[in-house]
Amino acid sequence: MSIESTIDSQYDAYHQLSYEHEKTRREQQKELLEPLQRLSLDVNNALVNDKRTYENAKALFYQKFNLIKRVLTPAASKYKNSSLEPLKHLYHRRQDLASKVNELVNETTLESTSREVRTHWNGSIAVVYNPITGRAEWRQNWHGGIHGVFNPITRTVEWQDEVQTGVYGVFNPKLNIVEWKKFYQGGAHGVYNPSTGTIEWQTSFHSGIGGVYNPFTKQIEWKTCLKGGVVGYFDYESQTVKWIEKWHHGLALIVWDSTLNTYLTTASCGWYGDQ
Repeated sequence: MSIESTIDSQYDAYHQLSYEHEKTRREQQKELLEPLQRLSLDVNNALVNDKRTYENAKALFYQKFNLIKRVLTPAASKYKNSSLEPLKHLYHRRQDLASKVNELVNETTLESTSREVRTHWNGSIAVVYNPITGRAEWRQNWHGGIHGVFNPITRTVEWQDEVQTGVYGVFNPKLNIVEWKKFYQGGAHGVYNPSTGTIEWQTSFHSGIGGVYNPFTKQIEWKTCLKGGVVGYFDYESQTVKWIEKWHHGLALIVWDSTLNTYLTTASCGWYGDQ
């Protein structure tokens, strides 16, 4: 098999795994890690060989043709185009493929974990798990709030965003609608309390705010972060609420809940000023 056909087959394998990654549910992403890691190893090994071959050919070119010959003789240009440029092109193609494969490996690895957090500087980021597709949807909003909620009645994800304003939505299972709250230059957060059958809301000026339902106390625990984002989740192992904070960043969290057998999502979707 020629070198060109080898890289073509590696690109075909990458496109196939990329397609499977997009179509595979989040909870099954681990199945793709082994073939992705094998492809990554093959591509990177080939990249090392490509680099060595190209650099050896380049050294030979400069050895055969000094500066004057490279400028004045057509033989140098002909040799370069026929012997050096194809190796350079192949090397750069493999570099591009290695970068794409590495990015896909990293993304799949993150989706294979039970908990993933993403941040967004001086703005908001939100994540929604769609149980129909089994995929997580991420969106960002610089200098403003953004949030999304899956509506099981319409089977769609509803999004809202606002400049310099905290935004948060919660699905109300009693009314079968998504309720929204906005708060200018601050954070807004809501949590449905299954014990009371109500949504509890809180806002915080120039601060992020997060809330988590504690199934043992049957109450919502709240936390604020001055000029920063804060998200939380209930950890069944320690039976406590765990918090994550980051100054001047929006935060979004997706975590696997083994009790409910699904992913839960939350976010700190506000804006806290430039200073």
